[in-house]
Amino acid sequence: AWSVAAGTLLADGIKTGVSAAIGFIGDSIGAATDINETISKVGVLFGDAAGEIEAFAATAATGLGQSRQQAMDAAATFATFGKGAGLSGSALADFSTDLTVLASDMASFSNTSPEQAIEAIGAALRGESEPIRAYGVLLDDATLRQKALELGITSTTKDALTPQQKVLAAQAAIFDQTSAAQGDFARTAGGAANQQRILAAQFGELKATVGAGLLPVITAVLPAVTSLVSTIGPQLASVGSSLGGALMPIAETLGTTLQPVLAAIAPIPG
Repeated sequence: AWSVAAGTLLADGIKTGVSAAIGFIGDSIGAATDINETISKVGVLFGDAAGEIEAFAATAATGLGQSRQQAMDAAATFATFGKGAGLSGSALADFSTDLTVLASDMASFSNTSPEQAIEAIGAALRGESEPIRAYGVLLDDATLRQKALELGITSTTKDALTPQQKVLAAQAAIFDQTSAAQGDFARTAGGAANQQRILAAQFGELKATVGAGLLPVITAVLPAVTSLVSTIGPQLASVGSSLGGALMPIAETLGTTLQPVLAAIAPIPG
């Protein structure tokens, strides 16, 4: 009995291990594909400054608790607002990376995830002030108008701000109101919460690295698989149809033969 139980446990363990390995490989290939797409997006958004973003993201796992993918995605998210405000080149790169760093500091200071902080900052740049209130940042129209005046992008607080002016004013106001949080990730990097963030980011990096090694193999094999499926698919459908047609008379005969038997053994109602 013990040997049977041990064998069952071993078989279950092998099955679980194989399933986990297959899942990891699938996730790794997905991570590598995603990062390639993000690199392409960064190239389009930042142009000649794309290299600055890639270099920044390369150290994000230990420096920010964000994987390279997360850091580039965050920078790309903020870049859409910066470009809308008229920034380009290194000025756009600085705008985006500064906010990406701030997101990790805000997450560390308020014990949330970098993703949540990135979403809150993005919402604030869109003009939605509610999400970022969780981080102690209050952005109302009067605050933004005053900040725009201080920045010299308007000459009065009486006129309504354009969407572009609001982005620049919001960014400056966010930094003004998060001074206590700034630098918090580095200050508390040795703590359990940030060590967990770093570990999660490094694991994400590992999957992307493994996936990058597998992608050339997958890319080489996929056309052949696609061709094979397109070739044998119709044939399998034809075989299935023929097999179904051949089995139908047998099923009908069995049904006719068994119907009296089933009727005889069925319980009598009442």
